[in-house]
Amino acid sequence: MRFAAANLKNVTLECGGKSPLIVFEDAEMQNAVQWAHTGIMDNSGQVCTSTSRIYVHETRFDEFVKAFVEYTEKVASIGAPFDSGVNHGPQVSRAQYDKVLTYLEQGKQEGAYAVTGGGKVDRAGYFVQPTVFVNAPETSTIIREEIFGPVVTISQFVNNADVVAKANDTQYGLAAALFTEKISRAHKVARKLKAGMVWINSSGDSHYGIPFGGFKSSGIGRELGSYALDAYTQTKAVHVNLAV
Repeated sequence: MRFAAANLKNVTLECGGKSPLIVFEDAEMQNAVQWAHTGIMDNSGQVCTSTSRIYVHETRFDEFVKAFVEYTEKVASIGAPFDSGVNHGPQVSRAQYDKVLTYLEQGKQEGAYAVTGGGKVDRAGYFVQPTVFVNAPETSTIIREEIFGPVVTISQFVNNADVVAKANDTQYGLAAALFTEKISRAHKVARKLKAGMVWINSSGDSHYGIPFGGFKSSGIGRELGSYALDAYTQTKAVHVNLAV
């Protein structure tokens, strides 16, 4: 932005996120589990919109954690990303690999418990185990900072106000997802979430006609959809005196 400001250039920026995924007490569990897994484990967590903070209503918390961990362990196929059947590849570089492993250790030191994963894969390459943390304090590093790896935290909430406050308590505002059978509640909560994109009963969906972009430190401007044209056009006003 500093270089753009020097020349008064218009820029569009996408700067990452720490997106929440909310599971209400009436959510269809298997659907929520599968989408939540997609939302964080796709591309081994190396997606800007990854829903890396999962909040589950206290009455369904244990059920969700058990189902999510079982599904994660069941479907994980680790290997070279171009090999048939593989769905969990390596981190993009040694630097990113080391960064993710550092976050894993920080999470443990700050009180979080790794229900599954929690370290590197015992094979050549920059492979990190799909990792699920519970009991992470809301002030912990793994909840506050974007990890950009296959690492997710699962926490509890008690009501709408509680989960909205937790979901919005981040410098980022790229995306959010929520799962409920009550669409009216979904829209009410979506309006309160400070995120540029909100998915209802899915996670990570995209369409070329729907604008992509975030609030707060997640960036400026929009890609895709008619709103993307704003970055490439200027508005001109032409006044005509019809009294002449």
